[in-house]
Amino acid sequence: MIVGVRRLLLFVLAGALVLLFCIATATYFYLRRSLPDVNGMVTVDGVSAPVDIVRDRDAIPHIYAASRRDALFGLGYVHAQDRLWQMEFQRRIGFGRLSEIFGAATVPQDTFLRTVGFGRSARTAWAALPAATRQEVDAYVAGINAFVSTHHGSALPPEFTLLRFEPEPWTGEDVVVWQKMMAWDLSGNYSYELLRHDLVGKVGDQGLTDLLPPYSQNGLSITAPLADPDGASRAGRADRPGQSGGADWAGATERAGETGAAGKAGRKGSAYLPYPPDQPHPSDQSHPSFPWLEAFNHALSTGLPAVASVLAGSPQTESIGSNNWVVDGTLTASGKPLLANDPHLSARTPSIWYLAHLAGGDYDAIGATIPGTPAMVLGRNRFIAWGATNVAADVQDLYLEKLDATGRFAEFRGEPEPLQIVPETIKVKGQPPVEIRARVSRHGPLVSDAIDAMNQASSSRRALPPLPPLAFRWTALDAADTTIVASMRMSEARDWREFTAALRDFVVPSQNFVYGDVDGHIGYYAPGRIPVRAGGDGTRPAPGWMGEAEWTGWVPFEELPHLYDPPGHVIVTANNRPAPADYPHLLGVEWAEPYRAIRILERLHQQTALKPADFADIQADTVSLHARALLPVLLDRVVPRRAADADAIRLLRRWNYDARGDSAAVAIFEAWFLHLVPAIVSDDLDALTLENYAGRFSFVTRFLLRLFEPGTSESRAWCDDRRTPAVETCEAAISTALDAGVEDLSRRLTGDMERWRWDAVHRATFPHQGLDSVTLLRRLLSRSMPSRGDWSTVDVGAVAVDSPFEQHSVAGYREIIDLSAANDSRFADAVGQSGHFLSRHYDDALNDWAAVHHKPMRMDRAEVERDAIGRLRLVAR
Repeated sequence: MIVGVRRLLLFVLAGALVLLFCIATATYFYLRRSLPDVNGMVTVDGVSAPVDIVRDRDAIPHIYAASRRDALFGLGYVHAQDRLWQMEFQRRIGFGRLSEIFGAATVPQDTFLRTVGFGRSARTAWAALPAATRQEVDAYVAGINAFVSTHHGSALPPEFTLLRFEPEPWTGEDVVVWQKMMAWDLSGNYSYELLRHDLVGKVGDQGLTDLLPPYSQNGLSITAPLADPDGASRAGRADRPGQSGGADWAGATERAGETGAAGKAGRKGSAYLPYPPDQPHPSDQSHPSFPWLEAFNHALSTGLPAVASVLAGSPQTESIGSNNWVVDGTLTASGKPLLANDPHLSARTPSIWYLAHLAGGDYDAIGATIPGTPAMVLGRNRFIAWGATNVAADVQDLYLEKLDATGRFAEFRGEPEPLQIVPETIKVKGQPPVEIRARVSRHGPLVSDAIDAMNQASSSRRALPPLPPLAFRWTALDAADTTIVASMRMSEARDWREFTAALRDFVVPSQNFVYGDVDGHIGYYAPGRIPVRAGGDGTRPAPGWMGEAEWTGWVPFEELPHLYDPPGHVIVTANNRPAPADYPHLLGVEWAEPYRAIRILERLHQQTALKPADFADIQADTVSLHARALLPVLLDRVVPRRAADADAIRLLRRWNYDARGDSAAVAIFEAWFLHLVPAIVSDDLDALTLENYAGRFSFVTRFLLRLFEPGTSESRAWCDDRRTPAVETCEAAISTALDAGVEDLSRRLTGDMERWRWDAVHRATFPHQGLDSVTLLRRLLSRSMPSRGDWSTVDVGAVAVDSPFEQHSVAGYREIIDLSAANDSRFADAVGQSGHFLSRHYDDALNDWAAVHHKPMRMDRAEVERDAIGRLRLVAR
């Protein structure tokens, strides 16, 4: 009897396993039906002549057409083949249409997106574009629609099957809206306005200046002439702040500005014009102790995590940055310029970038594109090359508004002005639509309405009081935005004159463009609309009713920072200040400490006869000038609490500041650094404000270096813990932070401390766009890789303060462009070309990304055809 039951159970189990195997096999082959066809011939509407799409051995498409418009059609087609879900997800973010496919969970996020009006601004911008640009974009969109119209059901990417919907046809407005969202990702200075408001409420105006010290007057600027061309080899080697090489190189370690730390209490209003120094800043009148930034962060972090990372990710920590540089032929082995670029943006699966080559008529360009947009964003053509980093220009302002009792009028210079009321209908999957009414003042949408609504709808138990009415002014929301015109024209320029003519149309986000050409010239320009204000400096929310902080125009294009064939033969940008301190216009104030720029210059001046391989080695550089500046100061003051702390100190004293993945020392230093700010200011800032401050690594480092300078009389005030009767010293705070950091690592790592590895705890995470929050799908769709470096290294490895020691932003694209006839040019993507998880090109670039290995930029068709893995021809119907 028992034997019979066992046999029956085994039979049932075997049957169940066979059934599961059959289901898994059927599912696998069903999902494979949506892998794109990369060989053969497809009949389409919208091309004037056949378009050949040849995918080289690295799966990079090379699109050959009779005209540029046909080539753009081909680009739209391959973008849809490889990244249609990503493109769909992105445009739904831009237009606030997520709830149509995700349901009620994303209604708050759609509310914010509709209130800000990304979609509204995209529609107005599209309508105002010149006809020639619209026609080119339409050609690209026609390529997307040629694919969409012939692929349905199981032929669509798996995400569409899972969410049970099909994409609508694309329009030009869909292209423009994602460009707006990219600008949002790179224009986060609104968060600094909120943070400054919150800090003043806690520590006063002088405390704010202490915690957010300005960029050094003598700090390295992009356009400043080099006072000491040999200073690069000495930069950052100072044993103490302020002792590094020549004046232009000293910004990494010297004391910033002219004001010293002045303790935790200070006068309000003294640092911000045009308000009288003896009166409070108007933004401090309401809820002085209520953290406004936390209200924003809490709201923008709710809902679908993939959307939250777009809305709130970049302002929370110093991780979004980039490097680029160019040298002329006097410094290269070939006698022609070499150019490099590696933009740092959010890590995602699939990647933000898509590598492609377009050849149509007399147009021939290769580099990085963004799925959903037709421009060759970064790269080269047959004549020029270009790269970009973020300027971090202050192009966003918040205005406090005085509303009447009805909430329909805002005061301006003593008179009521009617608000524009914009009705928006949010369709919700499985539920009735949600109606909202976005209010817009002369300064912009009242984003506080959306933030309050999102916080009220949050399931969190955290109760946040409503914000005062805050309007949001941003260049990207203006009716006329010709950025896409500039983006399309740049890649067809043949010389500096044509390149800079294209940049005149660039609006937002302002970028540091470096340039090189085959004739031997190099250049730099920082285009974009930078506001000129009637008063104030845009660093704090301004009172909208006073009319004293209005935008009155833009910095003239001719007066924006630029260089052409500089006498130093080299141009380097790494999110540092574009122009020296005496530059006549206010561009911004939130420049990154110039560690990466200094290190790049240091490496360039160590070598002669530079080759592309030398540039690749610089892109892989992990020497931390942050550690070089701060660690000796800490080691001079630390007193070990435990035997493990003493072991850590001995290890750190032997460290050469190289933040390699196999280094134990960098892991200890990074953990120590992350615990320093809480050890010093946790008695002065509430936990939420502290968390929002701790990720601003450049400002934190300036604060710490100044605080620990010998003879700083106010250091006792900051280092003393007011919650205890004893008087604590900075030495005690430093020692406490080390002990906490070592204990933190001991929980994460095991074994002998000497064998600890930075990359054992430091991983770059690449969440799937849209479905990473589904636990069952995360392992299938998302990716992560061991990483190296820190926030200050050329090979950037910034950690997320709220998720130590994860890395959430990466050098997602790298290029090295050789403008000699040899064209030894290279590029690389972080993840892979395909967005389909069953494709072998879904994540095949990750190992090369981690090792900083590049692929050749093939522009010769014979070389492209050799070992090609796909040949697809699009022919007219």
